[in-house]
Amino acid sequence: MPVVSSTNLEFQATQVREALQPAPAAQPAQARLPLYSTHLPFKAERVGEAALEGPLLVEWDALHARISPLLPFTSPSWNVLWWRHHRSNTLFTRDELCLIVVRDAQNALIAVAPMMSTLRPAIGPVRVQTLRYFGADPNVTEVRGMVCEPENEPAALEAVLTCLKKEYPRAHWIEWGALRQESFEKASRRLPEGSRTSTREIDGYHLDLPSTWEELRASRSRNIKESIRRCYNSLKRDGLTPELRVVQAPEEVPAALETFFRLHAMRSLATNTVAHGNVFGKAHDRAFLTDYALERARRGELRIFQLLIAGTVVATRVAFQSNEQIYLYFSGYDLEWAKYSVMTTLVVEAIKWSIEQRLALLHLSPGTDVSKLRWGPTATRYVSLTEVTRKWSAQLSFDTYQRAGRVRRWLATARQPKTT
Repeated sequence: MPVVSSTNLEFQATQVREALQPAPAAQPAQARLPLYSTHLPFKAERVGEAALEGPLLVEWDALHARISPLLPFTSPSWNVLWWRHHRSNTLFTRDELCLIVVRDAQNALIAVAPMMSTLRPAIGPVRVQTLRYFGADPNVTEVRGMVCEPENEPAALEAVLTCLKKEYPRAHWIEWGALRQESFEKASRRLPEGSRTSTREIDGYHLDLPSTWEELRASRSRNIKESIRRCYNSLKRDGLTPELRVVQAPEEVPAALETFFRLHAMRSLATNTVAHGNVFGKAHDRAFLTDYALERARRGELRIFQLLIAGTVVATRVAFQSNEQIYLYFSGYDLEWAKYSVMTTLVVEAIKWSIEQRLALLHLSPGTDVSKLRWGPTATRYVSLTEVTRKWSAQLSFDTYQRAGRVRRWLATARQPKTT
């Protein structure tokens, strides 16, 4: 199958890039090398909004690169841009930055907790205050939580919670964010007596890539082998030849994203498969992804996979590459081509391309469904916990908030366009 690669041309830097890439002279020495040991005790402190444009971002980027499996949501650029695009400042809801930095006894960066304090309503004598991580969006941020290497999570979380309860003693509840299951089990034992909790589990899946596609294919189940065979044979029977295009150059990104947004919205209308919402239905969510994708493209870390048939893009998937890992983000496809299972074909082609690039690990993204499980992937379980204080007002407001959330989700589902 032919592969069409986009050419890399110079692209003028924007203000976002300047903010996310501080001058080398400001880089702290400890950010240049990975840390192989840490020194207790950990100390946590809240820093101001100026930190989102300062040398902390260099240390944060180095910390992000050491985490595996690597998620785009722990990168400093994702979080800086998320705050700029998604912070709320209305009469009903106001978000205030609560950025917590954790360092060890030798001042090395151990963790970053990109959080916010949310007040509902923004003014008035009776308000509910919650502490939560960036990512309060319709699943744009698939995993939200503390930026930290797995082995340091329990101790770092304890330092963060100590800091939060000192800085925000009147908070009604605290969302801990997604922790790996083993870290969660250790950390949850320290819950204050009498507090209530609400937990949510999510599984992330990845494939360890061998040196060849045939080696990977041979190690998969009969089910996925047969599914792949049917995809390619159905196209061949009708005289159709699929072509893979990988968009990487910054100047090609806006057009590729317009195609992605259109096909992603189209996919949400499918009724004969697993339900997928239109995650980028709102303008500010599209603007956020566009800014982040352009920033990644300038760093050479964006891949937009497109499957073409007769010169037309029939399926697409956004991906982010870092080090030897690639993360397959959201996708979309033209429903008129659904009978050919073009999304499966595109994933196969993306895997083949990743193996050819000698990547070591491919993320299939979170969420448990057949399209991921049939690949026989390795699972990483994350657990999110919300800690509700013992105050009756906190218990009542949390129950009301959960009920309102269920009503909003029901209304959103009811308003989805129906297809015949």
